[in-house]
Amino acid sequence: MGQAVDRNRRRRLGEVLVGQGVLTEEQVSAALQSQQDVPEGRPRRRLGQVIIECGFATERQIAEALAEALGLPLVDLGRTLVVPEAVRLLPRAVAERSGVLVIAKDGGRLTVATADPTNVLALDDVKLYTGALELHVVVAVDSQVRDHLARSWSLSEDSSGMSTLVQDIGSNEEENDSASAQAVEAAPIVRLVDVVLADAVRARASDVHVEPQAGDLRIRYRVDGLLRDVMTVPRGATAAAVSRIKILSGLDIAERRKPQDGRAKLSVDGYTVEARISTLPTLHGEKVVIRILPRADNVPLLSATGLTPAQQNVLAGALQQAQGLVLITGPTGSGKTNTLYASIQQVSTPDRNIVTLEDPVEVQVAGITQVQVHERSGLTFARGLRSILRQDPDIVLVGEVRDQETAELALQASLTGHLVLTTLHTNDAVSAITRLVDMGVEPFLVASSLTLVVAQRLVRTPCEACAAPYAPAPRVLEMLGLHEADLAGATPRMGRGCADCGGTGYRGRTGIYEVLPISATLRKVLLATPTEAAIGAAARDQGMTTLRASALAAAHRGATSYEEVLRVTQVDAVAGPRCPSCARSLADDMVVCPWDGTPVRRDLCLGCERPLLDEWSTCPWCKTAVTRTELPIPRRREP
Repeated sequence: MGQAVDRNRRRRLGEVLVGQGVLTEEQVSAALQSQQDVPEGRPRRRLGQVIIECGFATERQIAEALAEALGLPLVDLGRTLVVPEAVRLLPRAVAERSGVLVIAKDGGRLTVATADPTNVLALDDVKLYTGALELHVVVAVDSQVRDHLARSWSLSEDSSGMSTLVQDIGSNEEENDSASAQAVEAAPIVRLVDVVLADAVRARASDVHVEPQAGDLRIRYRVDGLLRDVMTVPRGATAAAVSRIKILSGLDIAERRKPQDGRAKLSVDGYTVEARISTLPTLHGEKVVIRILPRADNVPLLSATGLTPAQQNVLAGALQQAQGLVLITGPTGSGKTNTLYASIQQVSTPDRNIVTLEDPVEVQVAGITQVQVHERSGLTFARGLRSILRQDPDIVLVGEVRDQETAELALQASLTGHLVLTTLHTNDAVSAITRLVDMGVEPFLVASSLTLVVAQRLVRTPCEACAAPYAPAPRVLEMLGLHEADLAGATPRMGRGCADCGGTGYRGRTGIYEVLPISATLRKVLLATPTEAAIGAAARDQGMTTLRASALAAAHRGATSYEEVLRVTQVDAVAGPRCPSCARSLADDMVVCPWDGTPVRRDLCLGCERPLLDEWSTCPWCKTAVTRTELPIPRRREP
């Protein structure tokens, strides 16, 4: 290897970790003992892997210790340009088996990254398959190596092989887009569909769009809430590819004039992933959308959803109550399902009977009873909820409130000793309350049963591999109603775009929330004047943080960008008043800037709060004298 290390000076991994203060001697001994306890016939695990599995250290800490112990360079692959062509110099099967990533080639010299540089056999395989004369070995985090290997063979990096593979399938396709049985079962079509679905799972896509166009078949993934083009396939493969997807999901391949819905199970990298399939006849053929459902072990904890500690406490308090209605609201794709299941996980114990009613069941969770709505057989939300209430439930999760009957049943169930969790499609928490009233539910029933309303959105988070401090554009701040002075103390971050995030600058999403507990004051307002304006004013008076304010707080601390706040939350039509000195935003009723004490002009009489004209020196209604200066503020009448 290019990096020769003096074996007499080489230190052991455990010794380095102890020296760095990462592990104690006792933890090293426990890891070594666990390494020895291997069932007969199974290979011995690496010490670093055992330490990570025991939770004693992170992947990064192990990589740093290995680099120091072996005297090798440590690289951050998130900040390193990795060329897919170089990675593919090594056959995919060999690269994934050995965990070696080829970074660069310089003549007969290869630079390779690996999390296990002590695996001499793997490095010998690299030389054998690539014909390299010399290897320059660097140490990297194992998850980054695996991620780059998957991405380098993804369709978004290189789809030419798949397009060539299906070039001749159905090249003489007739206008009716019919697919023969031979074409559907042909190896190229089977492989195309399998590769697309597996690649979508590895790319963290939530949806796969298979869209017939006039001249070709377009395939797109929805990643982090936005669609991105992946590849195009010759038009001739359209009918066969769609029929193959139908076969996987148990749909009728002969029916091409009606929409169909089905489910399928995919096997990717040893995991079983469920998918929901929907077809829709279009002008150029059937469009297919494949929703990749999250696995139960991927449902986050409430602490990882994006809720602030204060919001978590409010929601956790509502979930601990024996009865009541918790309403999660937001548009499609705002993460309501994740929040519901995270809430269920929080309260799921052996002494509670939890029953869900969903359309459809997206995440299968062990330990709870899940029921799927089936309209054709008569199992509607309302009928299913009635039956569930006779099953002695403690907690009921209703997938969605769609009509007055379901809403009234959910509210009545919450009054009779059940904790009910459900969702509603509204823009914010206040409008969710008025929507129930608009559905025909009596305000007194809403006021007496509703416990908490949570509105939410999902915003993209900056890619950790390429995120850096940045200054938002003045136009963005203006549209958000902000000034540069409002960024005092903020640490905004924006991703520059790298291989990890596909050049977008974002990787992953987090939630922003508007949490509205139903207090006694809100119940009085709801019974007296159940209008959005009245309820909204009462909610603001009790200190509710709006979605816009939550999103801006996330942007201030670098958890998202100001551009994302502008994209996801509604823009206020009119910006509030500002201090004439420091330009910070002020509340409408402030007469002095709380930051620098500058008086703020108010054309209102401080005696009776009526509007005054500039030329008036005395208020004509209460006789309060008006004295103006450079930054005028009316004086109160002396007693």
